[in-house]
Order: sequence, then structure tokens, then C-alpha cells
Amino acid sequence: MLPASINDYVSPAGMRRLWMLAVIGVALSALYLYRVYRRRKAAVCRIKHTIWYAGGLKMSVRIRNISRDMVEIDAPLLEFRRSRMKKRRFRITPPGNRDIFPLGLSPQTGYDFSVEFTRLYERDAVLRKYRKARIVLNDGKGQTIAVKKIKIRLPVVKQ
Repeated sequence: MLPASINDYVSPAGMRRLWMLAVIGVALSALYLYRVYRRRKAAVCRIKHTIWYAGGLKMSVRIRNISRDMVEIDAPLLEFRRSRMKKRRFRITPPGNRDIFPLGLSPQTGYDFSVEFTRLYERDAVLRKYRKARIVLNDGKGQTIAVKKIKIRLPVVKQ
């Protein structure tokens, strides 16, 4: 013989526990979906970097569009940081001062460029004290697309 309702199996305290588990499950699934949606929206471009110390400090940067849509990118910013309050920002321009920004990247394409720190250090010697840097990419609307943090270790020169 089958019971008429679930109340024959579960006590009132047990029903509260089931409702609490259901509410927690819905909240966790909503949080998971929010994080997945936010991550998909923010992961438009990927930045990779390599630093060489031979003959001066040089950094190679690769920007790649990993989204399904075309992305328009403004000139990348190289931001030196010493603390939260002390920042120095430089707009990165390609060699030869070509005006290619804003740059349109179609899906699964990229752009490579290199940055020589020796020119920046010649202009401003205080930059040698800054050990943290980051590359910031903005889209055509001014919204930040991607940020890559970099730690700079200058080679020790014995005199």
C-alpha cells in the first residue's frame, strides 16, 4: 500500500531540512552560473609575456583574441607600480610610430609586439625602483578587457 503524501515518510523537522537543502542548492547553482557567465565575458583576450635580460631588459608580449566575436583594442598601457598610490603609466606604441590602434582582432587571431625597458629607464631613472608592472588592455569603449601582472627583476651589474 502506498502512502498518500510525502508527509507520511518525513517529519516536519525533516521537511525543513529538505527545504533548506533545496534553497542552498538553488543558491549554489545560481552562484556557479553567475561565475561562469562573468568569466566568459571577461576572458576576451589572453596576454602572454616573456622577459629577456641579455643586453638590456626586453619584454615580448602576445595578445590573442579567444572570444567568438571581433574585438577592438586600444593601445595597451604599461603601468609601473611601486605601491597602490605610486603609479606610472605609458602607452605602448608599435615600432616606427605606426598608428595601428585601435586594433581589430577577429576570433582566434593575435598580435605580437615587444617592449624595451632601456628606453623608459633612460628617460626616467626612478622607474628602476618600480618592481611591479602590469599590462592593461582596453576596448574601444574604454572598458578593461584584460590585465596581466608582471614582476620585474633587474640583473645585478657588478662594477
